[in-house]
Amino acid sequence: MAITPFRIKVGDHWFTVQVGDLTYSPVEVTVEGETISVEVEGLPPRPLPNTRGPRSRPAQIISAPRQRRSLGSDPSDKILRSPMPGKVISIMVRPGDRVSAGDEVCVVEAMKMEQSIRTGRDGVIKAVHVQPMDSVSANDPLVELE
Repeated sequence: MAITPFRIKVGDHWFTVQVGDLTYSPVEVTVEGETISVEVEGLPPRPLPNTRGPRSRPAQIISAPRQRRSLGSDPSDKILRSPMPGKVISIMVRPGDRVSAGDEVCVVEAMKMEQSIRTGRDGVIKAVHVQPMDSVSANDPLVELE
C-alpha cells in the first residue's frame, strides 16, 4: 500500500496531504494529520469483506506486567494494544470521544488481513497512540481509555 505525499494550496493556505492506495475507492486521505475516507471517481469500489462470519476477533487488552487476558475481562484495563505486528490502516476515534463496549476504534492490517480493534468496555478515549500507516508490533499500545 503506497502512500503519496503532497503539499497543496487552497486559497492562501498550504496543507500537507497523504493519499493512500489508489487501487479502490474509497481512499484514505490524511490532511494535516487527520484521516478521512474519500470517494474517487473512476476507481472501482472496494471489494466487500467476507460475509461468512466476523472479519476479525476483538483485540486483547494487556496490562503489564500482568498476564494477557481476553478483551474486557478486567474493567480496570485501559489500554487497547495491537494483537499482532502490522500497520495501522484507520483510526475511528479521537481523544474525548465516548465509546461503548464493542465499538471499533481502529484497524490493523497484517499480510493483507485486517483486524478490527474494538473496545472491551464503555468509556472515553484518553489518548490515541498511533496514526494511520504507523507500523506496530504485537502488544504496542494503540488507544487508551480514561
